[in-house]
Amino acid sequence: MGAMMQPTGREVSREGYDDVRRSGRQARQRQQVLDAIRQGGPCTRQRLSELTGLALSSICGRCRELLDAGQLTVIGTAGKPARQILAYVPEANDAPRGDLLDDCTEVAQ
Repeated sequence: MGAMMQPTGREVSREGYDDVRRSGRQARQRQQVLDAIRQGGPCTRQRLSELTGLALSSICGRCRELLDAGQLTVIGTAGKPARQILAYVPEANDAPRGDLLDDCTEVAQ
């Protein structure tokens, strides 16, 4: 019998991300982040983790998606080491739109 190949860290990470996306947790987590910033005002990712109870790694992923979509913006830094302060972008969030890239799949050409 041959030895079983262990998945790489990248494969495990991708599988975990796909599971979060398919389960709907990704969309719920994005909404939690938006709600926390809208209600509490600008804050760091660390503070968002404290406010929402989500893991910092989840917060970082959801913030990246929201920054890329223009729903959050960086307004400065605080502390040492410097941490970005994120703010809600009302214009981007109040406009009618479809769900934010729930299906981040690449289209093969």
